[in-house]
Amino acid sequence: MKMSLAFFLVLFSMTVAESAPAVSHYQINTEDYPPYNHYDKNKSIVGLATNKVRKIMETSGFQYEIRLYPWLRAYNRALSGARHCVYSTARTVDREALFHWIGPLVTVEWALFAKRGTPAASINKLEEARQYVIGGLEGDASLSELKRQGFKTESVVTNWLNKDKLVGQRIQLWIDDPVYIEFEKQKGTEFFDYVKVVHIASVDLYLACNISTPLNEVELLHKSAGGF
Repeated sequence: MKMSLAFFLVLFSMTVAESAPAVSHYQINTEDYPPYNHYDKNKSIVGLATNKVRKIMETSGFQYEIRLYPWLRAYNRALSGARHCVYSTARTVDREALFHWIGPLVTVEWALFAKRGTPAASINKLEEARQYVIGGLEGDASLSELKRQGFKTESVVTNWLNKDKLVGQRIQLWIDDPVYIEFEKQKGTEFFDYVKVVHIASVDLYLACNISTPLNEVELLHKSAGGF
């Protein structure tokens, strides 16, 4: 019996499809932290770090999806298995062995802010902050580091709530990045009279991918990030 040409072509295409390697799919998580990663007016995820993550993934040729969550949820989802990633992530001793680190994507500043005219506004070094309560984002590396060093800290799950706490003096200092605070000010967010009192550190932020992610794929991600 002769096989029809149409049947042969269908059979051939199915065989090729079955033998072709599947393209790996990455679940990438982030938080609302402008101007590095945030929603725009159309609810698209944009930002300085987001642009670099998209370039890395597209250069690598992997399929990917970016989702935005509160920070702790974004971070914990990246711990759930291979090809789960989170950005923009500070590279700390506690986190080092949990992820492959791609980047850096951006550099931020950790600094302390106070409400102008308050006693905390007069400090000029970190050690002087020990007498005050410092607010920050829950799970954030900057606040975790201060807590580890024995400073008095309070956390919130939505970063901008620290502004209200500082205005009401429920906290006396706020640890954050000046670029983030200025971005919120420029876009017209309700603001307050503040002063930066102490520079703590400049910190690189990365795309952190679960440690179970295949090494050959991680090498390709590193290579794709090499042009930064």
